[in-house]
Amino acid sequence: MIKRNMSLIVTNQFLTALADSIFIISIMWYIYEITQSPLSSALFMVVNSLTSIVIAPFIGVLVDRREPKTSMQIGYIVMVSIGVALALLYLFWLDGIAFSIYVMLIVHNTCMFFIGPAKNKLLPRIVGVQRIVKVNGYISSTSQTADLIGQGISGFLIALIGFVGVMLFHSGVYIIASILLIFVINISLPKEEEEDIEGDAETPKTKSMLLELKEGWSILKGNKPILKLTLLASLMNATTIAGSLVVVLVSDYYGGTAIEFGLFGAFAAVGGILIGLVANKVSSFAKPGTVMFLMLSIAGFAFLGMGITKALYMGILLYVIMSMLMTIYGILYSALLIVLVEDKFRGRVFTLNGAISSLLMPAFAIAGGIIAEQGFPVNQLFIGAGAWVVLLSLFLLFDKDIRSIEKVGN
Repeated sequence: MIKRNMSLIVTNQFLTALADSIFIISIMWYIYEITQSPLSSALFMVVNSLTSIVIAPFIGVLVDRREPKTSMQIGYIVMVSIGVALALLYLFWLDGIAFSIYVMLIVHNTCMFFIGPAKNKLLPRIVGVQRIVKVNGYISSTSQTADLIGQGISGFLIALIGFVGVMLFHSGVYIIASILLIFVINISLPKEEEEDIEGDAETPKTKSMLLELKEGWSILKGNKPILKLTLLASLMNATTIAGSLVVVLVSDYYGGTAIEFGLFGAFAAVGGILIGLVANKVSSFAKPGTVMFLMLSIAGFAFLGMGITKALYMGILLYVIMSMLMTIYGILYSALLIVLVEDKFRGRVFTLNGAISSLLMPAFAIAGGIIAEQGFPVNQLFIGAGAWVVLLSLFLLFDKDIRSIEKVGN
């Protein structure tokens, strides 16, 4: 039963990532085609970050009120509706399609906040706590495979079946993911105990969402390892000042072409797929804090090295190394969010973590673009960002609360 659940949830997440990748790449391409404005592309990152900061915490409250599979199915139903709605809007209201795409992007991101936190609540129930890192590794690997496939086929699909066809195809993939989820069975808790937990998680309608959100914040604030990792993630995302300019680094500093820029993402995705398959073994040779320190510090040096080297393919290698190490870091981080937070608060803590982590991203992404436009050498931004990551990694080595975590499964 556990193996069956693992296969179903991993396949479910593969399809979710595939549909998400096709949707994002297709609408980014289409919005740029009709506006011819680089700013319109930059707005995608701003919209994503602001959705995470403003809306996600309230979605976490709703996720904690419901059984995880129900929350995920709500997300899938709306996702399917988004594809159908955009197809109809394209056919009958072409003049308003650009505005509609941005509105639907916000709705899409909101639905992903139903699916992600709910999935994290569901995993311990269907595979057991001791298998969280292993399953997260598989999910990470298959999701990156799906993203790679999505990048590869999106342009082909647009040329073959057009915008309307792509939107309907995206909805069809979500329908299949939703159907697979129906067959996932809770096995880690007896039925009556599971009902008790869900009863605790369900909140009377008279209770304020703000009050529930404050409860989630209290749990996050009281969980010192998770709070510190959340604040660390927020500080790390200041590196968006350089990370959002990879295309500029490749084009202007390395002198690369669009094809060579594509190699960065392709090789990084392949590396992420491979490392995800062995994440359980790679992450278990020492305490989580030690493993995370090693992953983050070496990734920081790789990030820094991208700004030092002038050799394009050395830059690709360093980018792949950084991506693989951050995949391991992310898998461990996600696993700790699951096992160190009580079930009935997990949705709120997960979305609050995402909101706090994203706080610096919009401002630093815009700042990076402005600085680069003023002629500041983009490679020096990468050197500074890499050094910042290395400096932050030392916190993992010396903080007593993070060092006290013996094992992810405990």
